Amino acid sequence: MMSKKNDKQTGPEVENPQETPENKAQEPVAEANGQASPENPEAQLADLNDKYLRLYSDFDNYRKRVNKEKIEMIKTAASGVVLALLPVIDDMERALEAFKKATGGKEEGQDALMEGVGLIYNKLINVLKQQGVSECEVAGKPFDAETAEAVAQIPAPEESLKGCVLDVVQKGYAIDEKVLRFAKVVVGC
Repeated sequence: MMSKKNDKQTGPEVENPQETPENKAQEPVAEANGQASPENPEAQLADLNDKYLRLYSDFDNYRKRVNKEKIEMIKTAASGVVLALLPVIDDMERALEAFKKATGGKEEGQDALMEGVGLIYNKLINVLKQQGVSECEVAGKPFDAETAEAVAQIPAPEESLKGCVLDVVQKGYAIDEKVLRFAKVVVGC
């Protein structure tokens, strides 16, 4: 009698003689995962279709996100070059203004030189516009910290100009509505 008790304690407990560990191992894994059993192919088909649609949707979202990131990276790369060119534009503008003041445009040779520098300047501005670069128009508008940086405040000549940009010290530029360089302005108080 002792041997029977030992057998029960050490051996596997078998409640149903048809349900042995070998039979349990042969049951579909799908049922253990909560999936449809092979007896219900319609439910299994619906489950696989749902998984396919989710996977397709995830991949489509991934593809769109990667394309958007590539476009942003290209724009960001271009913004570095444009940012390096902005001081050149500032210097050309200053040179044109100084040349106009110094000569008054009276001499024939100087007019041709000024016109040539002006054409180069305009060509550079047009190339930058084609790349999506635009000047931030802030003069006469209410001060906006999103596009301008206040470097000074002076008393406004009129009450309506309080809080508005009175003078632009340095132009600001944006590329596709992203500010590359903030405009430096004088604000009325």
